[in-house]
Amino acid sequence: MRDRQADSSYQRVEFRHLRYFVAVAEELSFTRAAARLRTAQPSLSQQIRQLEKELGVTLLDRDRHRVAVTNAGRVFLQQAKDILARVDHASRLARQAADGLAGDLSVGTFPSADVRILPALRPVIAEHLPDLRLILHSKYAVEPLSGLRAGRLDVAFMRQPEDAAGLDVIELLREQIVIVLPSHHALARRKKIPVKSLDDLPCIAMERSMSPALHDATATLYREARIRMHAVSSADNVLGHLQLVQEGLGFALLPDSMKALLPPGVTFRPLDCEPVPTVSIVLAFRHGNPSRLVREFVGLARRRFASQGSPGSRKTSDV
Repeated sequence: MRDRQADSSYQRVEFRHLRYFVAVAEELSFTRAAARLRTAQPSLSQQIRQLEKELGVTLLDRDRHRVAVTNAGRVFLQQAKDILARVDHASRLARQAADGLAGDLSVGTFPSADVRILPALRPVIAEHLPDLRLILHSKYAVEPLSGLRAGRLDVAFMRQPEDAAGLDVIELLREQIVIVLPSHHALARRKKIPVKSLDDLPCIAMERSMSPALHDATATLYREARIRMHAVSSADNVLGHLQLVQEGLGFALLPDSMKALLPPGVTFRPLDCEPVPTVSIVLAFRHGNPSRLVREFVGLARRRFASQGSPGSRKTSDV
């Protein structure tokens, strides 16, 4: 019974009681606290007495000459300040969320974006949208196009899609394609590798269903060089490619961002050709999305990568 009565009494403690008590405890003066709160001193004293009555403890020792915080008051002061700070923070977040400057954003991503895009964006987001929380979804967990159209994703980093119906797509940068091969491979001794050297060499191919842009860029490279692709295996993701290359099954043609993910025993070399083939990383979102948070995020990404690219490189068709 006593616990229920205590719980019900705590429910009558209001935020104004906390603010009044914090002011008096910090000022150690009812006169100064009343001036700070812009309220009458008798009213302030009454509110503090009411608070102590509700809690059933003495928070302040006071007489005509001084005000002191009791041991119970010091404990309560710390918690009261924490509660008020959290309420202020929650209020600020709510206002920012209403203005489109705070909240959660579901973001589709893939390995190249994890390496090249997100690390560059994080400090910009921290500066301009500090209360934005990114919820990242791998393309293998949430397919980006269907995720965007179904509303499971707000934005998505991807390769240029073949079917962008209903989406706005912004190219952020282009990645050069490099050759990834075992460190002991004879071609690894060269600084750059001529495309003709790849003729009929064992290659780990990319399944087109998983990355049409990369598959088509590689096929175009072989076709224009008039060499034969000897595909000994295939993988549906770049990490699978690196594993097969590490096992010595062949080389792979991958975006240069994969340099950051090379396992032991695997190296990369630039292609010796002009122009160097590229694939793009784009940011996609639903056309007409009304979310200001999405617009702010897209604007930051656009500005951050406005000057990125590969001058002199070829932008492959549908890449």
